[in-house]
Amino acid sequence: MSEPLFNIVFYGIIQSGKDKITVQQNMARLFKTEPAKIQSFFAGGRKVIKSKVSEEMAEKYHSALENIGLVIKIEAAGQPQNAAPAEPVPADSQASADSSDSSIDSISIAEPGVILIENPVPVTPQEIGDISAISMAEVGADVIENPVAVVAQEIDDISDISMAEVGADVLENPVEVTPQKIADISTLSMAEVGADVIENPREKEKAPIPDISELSLK
Repeated sequence: MSEPLFNIVFYGIIQSGKDKITVQQNMARLFKTEPAKIQSFFAGGRKVIKSKVSEEMAEKYHSALENIGLVIKIEAAGQPQNAAPAEPVPADSQASADSSDSSIDSISIAEPGVILIENPVPVTPQEIGDISAISMAEVGADVIENPVAVVAQEIDDISDISMAEVGADVLENPVEVTPQKIADISTLSMAEVGADVIENPREKEKAPIPDISELSLK
């Protein structure tokens, strides 16, 4: 009996709370390619990243791709496919409802200016009346015909008010502040730039990285 084979499938969905740009960069780094070359994977629809691999290899792909923020499905090769994954779909990366089954080999970019809608809905131009009598107002002109009148606020006589000189103390009775007593700090010195000032820093736990030496894009 032959060994069952599986497809590694991606529907353009990233894990909740993950940044889409960061996930794209991580995926490009994982497969040693440019981010622009894998952007089409995130446009929605069913994308087969790797087809007909063993169960062990499928688990490696699943672990590596889930670790960088993707939502991955492992599907038995040859089984009928659903139109959408069972995982909850984040609002900012929802797959298209009319997604079609495709693999990376079938993805291409249309030429600039190509109309991508095969049967666009015709739009009837709206009739515009005679506008020959309309002209543009000059720059700075008041285009409001009946502006709301604003009553000017009455100001008292301020002729006896003058500005203090620069640096003058304008507080007549400032609160006296008692200087804080500082202990002898003559024995203190500054650490050099870049020095580790924490004597016993807590060792950071490193996330386990699965073996991805056998992974590649189809």
